[in-house]
Amino acid sequence: MLLAFDLDKTLVTDEYELRDEIAEAVIGARRRGHVVTVLTGRPLVAAHEYLTRLAIDTPHSVNHGSTILAADGTVIARKLLDPADVAAMLARFTADEELEFSCVVGETLYVRDPAHERWTYAHAQGRVVSRYDAAKRLAADKVVFHSNGKSELLATELAKHYPKLIRYLWGDGYLEIVPRGGDKGTALKFIAERLGVAREDIVAFGDGLNDVTMIGWAGHGIAVGNDVHPDVMRLADEHVPSPEEGGVARWLEAHAR
Repeated sequence: MLLAFDLDKTLVTDEYELRDEIAEAVIGARRRGHVVTVLTGRPLVAAHEYLTRLAIDTPHSVNHGSTILAADGTVIARKLLDPADVAAMLARFTADEELEFSCVVGETLYVRDPAHERWTYAHAQGRVVSRYDAAKRLAADKVVFHSNGKSELLATELAKHYPKLIRYLWGDGYLEIVPRGGDKGTALKFIAERLGVAREDIVAFGDGLNDVTMIGWAGHGIAVGNDVHPDVMRLADEHVPSPEEGGVARWLEAHAR
């Protein structure tokens, strides 16, 4: 089997902990001959410690499905937002100075005010945080509008003007804009074809809005945890408990022999 895992709320707890029993179960499944990959919405810098701990040695994706990497970190495939779309989106909405955003290009964040305390976490990760300049015409991995009570309106407007782009509106109000084809389902298909694994031999584990296409495309989809997105639950073949309860570990022990 090819076992495809989301990270947050699937393998990693709400407190961002990858527990030993889950890491050991994933590594054990690979030792028994199964192929393991990870597809995460995190950027590489924020996923690296988990990828290393899981000893991922196959193609995997970060920034949802827009960047696919080899085991050594080499970029195999990358989809980017068109610079014209990025400039137009930000010109349309960022006149509202209360609207915070980040334009993500690799490990660099382009933002309104790099010195603002909201970017402390990014500095701590070693990421570059620079002032956004529309004249730079950036081809971005994603654009993120930060929670401000207006995200649903923004999502509706973006759907009108950029219907082909992917929009992830999260429960905490964050809105991510991802390039067409930058979803996990498309990435999983690419990875499976590269590895020569048939669709029916793929099991995908996830919980969130960005896992919907992956769960739907895999031969067998497994919803994880207590906060599963309704569309993931609708498409999944099974539902297992959260990482806090060892759901994935129990499944692997029973089925990935």
